[in-house]
Amino acid sequence: MEGIVYKQQSYLENDRLLFVYTKLGRITLVAKGSQKMTSNIRNVAQYLNLIYFKEVPNKNMYALVEGKTLNDFQNIKSDFDLMTQASILFDLLGFVSDNDDHESIYTLLEGALLHYSKESILSFGFKLLRYLGYQISLKPDGRRVKGVNIKTASIVYEKEPYVANIDVHQTTLLVRLTYLDYDKIDTIDEINYRELKEFMYAYYEYHTDHKLTRK
Repeated sequence: MEGIVYKQQSYLENDRLLFVYTKLGRITLVAKGSQKMTSNIRNVAQYLNLIYFKEVPNKNMYALVEGKTLNDFQNIKSDFDLMTQASILFDLLGFVSDNDDHESIYTLLEGALLHYSKESILSFGFKLLRYLGYQISLKPDGRRVKGVNIKTASIVYEKEPYVANIDVHQTTLLVRLTYLDYDKIDTIDEINYRELKEFMYAYYEYHTDHKLTRK
């Protein structure tokens, strides 16, 4: 089985707990002896690793067996700011429940890391809404678009009383982030990126009633 280590912590004297997201959902692995400098799984048992491990059916917590690193994402880990931004993906993963479509969500998460950019973070966040049941209605009806309103979760039009929380240009960017593959999304300038990220945070908080730490 493959999985992405989204959190780790020390456990007992020499072990680590690895919290891993997989196509089956969240799994906790005990990486025995991985805190020892001589451990052959020390490098496997690291945060933000894509790993392989032997699957044990019908268990949510078990020993890491036959573990190996498939991708350690050094391109992200080598930069503190990139690491901080990547952690947003795992914050958003916190909205996923046990009954959600883990196979699809895992594919989204893995793709965002493999095609990593600041845009892929936003794209993951907006794509994820579909699987959480909070998708934004972005199909226009022919009227002149004013933007998107958080409360209505939809495009709003000129002459309507609803406030546009993002403008027309940002709405176009939002459509691309939501529907295009990660490698097809163009770079977004810093001003629009910041505003779209704030919009994403505000949208999640309004519809889930859960505060996110701004990063």
